[in-house]
Amino acid sequence: MHSPLRTAPIFSDNMILQRDTYVPVWGTGEDGALVTLGLNNTQVRACVKDGVWKAYLPPHTAGERGALEISSGEETIRFENVLFGDLWFAGGQSNMEMELKDCRNGTVEVAAADHPDIRFYQPVKRAVVDQAFLREELHCRWQECRPHTAGVLSAVAYFFARNVKAETGVPVGIINCSWGGTSASAWMSRDQLGRTAAGIRCLEDYERLINGKSDEQYEEEMEAYFTEWRAWDKRIQERRARESGVSWEVLNAECGECPWPQPAGRKSPYCPGNLYHSMIRRVAPYALKGFLYYQGEEDESRAEDYADLMYSLIDQWRSDWNDDTLPFLFVQLPMYASKTETDGGTTTENWPVLREQQYKVSRIVANTGMAVIIDCGEFDNIHPLDKQTVGFRLALQALQKVYRRPVAAAGPVFSHAVREGCVLRVYFTQAGEGLEAHGELTGFEVAGSDGLYRPASALIDGTTVLVSGEALAEPEWVRYCWVKYGPTPLFAKNGLPVMPFRSSRR
Repeated sequence: MHSPLRTAPIFSDNMILQRDTYVPVWGTGEDGALVTLGLNNTQVRACVKDGVWKAYLPPHTAGERGALEISSGEETIRFENVLFGDLWFAGGQSNMEMELKDCRNGTVEVAAADHPDIRFYQPVKRAVVDQAFLREELHCRWQECRPHTAGVLSAVAYFFARNVKAETGVPVGIINCSWGGTSASAWMSRDQLGRTAAGIRCLEDYERLINGKSDEQYEEEMEAYFTEWRAWDKRIQERRARESGVSWEVLNAECGECPWPQPAGRKSPYCPGNLYHSMIRRVAPYALKGFLYYQGEEDESRAEDYADLMYSLIDQWRSDWNDDTLPFLFVQLPMYASKTETDGGTTTENWPVLREQQYKVSRIVANTGMAVIIDCGEFDNIHPLDKQTVGFRLALQALQKVYRRPVAAAGPVFSHAVREGCVLRVYFTQAGEGLEAHGELTGFEVAGSDGLYRPASALIDGTTVLVSGEALAEPEWVRYCWVKYGPTPLFAKNGLPVMPFRSSRR
């Protein structure tokens, strides 16, 4: 039987291809057939072997446009409105997934989102590659960012792209692979997870949740879950219709909290490795400028393992794209706590520890950058609406570390503390022209040799902070914003917040 000429579904009209590098294009066809690709007076060829072919377009500069024509025998595929720019892969869970229409001032932002040189691709959102998946994938297309298309674009990725495009003039493409509620373990292969103790614990934990459940039992449980979820969502929409700006604290109190977690099963998007195969592998190795990543909330319970999980994930993705230097820019978790856990006194140190693990990754792994958004959290809302600031700070990371622009990309970072009598003088790197308090300077704690932290008073002194605890004559340790949710008053004078820290793990 003749095998028709095809490209991978990610290639379509309106696509952006990565500038200034050799660009892989691949697909399927008849064994032994010659495939010819032509674009802007350049032509390359590939031979189909074992049903697949791959060719590499030569480098093109930013802003070049044209049509990509692919032919084999009498078959021809033509993609119009192709543009060269920078491609960024946006991954993570719900805070990367949040659509532009749902963020702060979403209606206004969507109406103003007329940027034909920002384009996006949304892969199929299914956990298993089956016939339904393959049928849906045929309809995935690159889209220009216009008011009638932009509403479903990741808000974080959009604001990142808008800022980068404005500063560099380079067209920006976004591939959005995000799914709410997912652990980092969903976004790498089971083989990769099996290489570390942290990954093995993820696999074993999920196996215990499945507990021998069949696929049929899982599907029955999911049907019941969605019935419950739809009823909850109906209550939420009805309450919002009466008051558009109603807070999540009120929504949770009046409508109940979102049913969570979903039932566990081998076909679940939350099963380790599933989304890696159904989303990551469907777009790799489409040439990229780098990765954007916003995730961690779901891994709160394994906070001490989080750095090891991120090491594995970064290694996996860079390997899949055949480039161990690809920039990996990610978001540190902001402040958050639910009213239920706060009222019940059940908040833990897991989020502060996980933030610390994220910072550890940014220090150890080359070509990474971390956007600090500690000041962007919302009480009782794990999905803060201010995605403008998140995208802006991710863009600062890219502009400094990837585009080599002379911008400040991060606020002050704890360096060390020196005792001066009964006071600790806290030093920071990246303090710039000095520090300032946005409101009352709270959030500091000190501990003596017993390791027990107690609230402390703080005073800014230029680029340092003097911290002292009442009746503590010899403070040894200091920490700041070491809570799941609380005030974040300390900033550099350039407006970027001080990263949460502790001077000791004690």
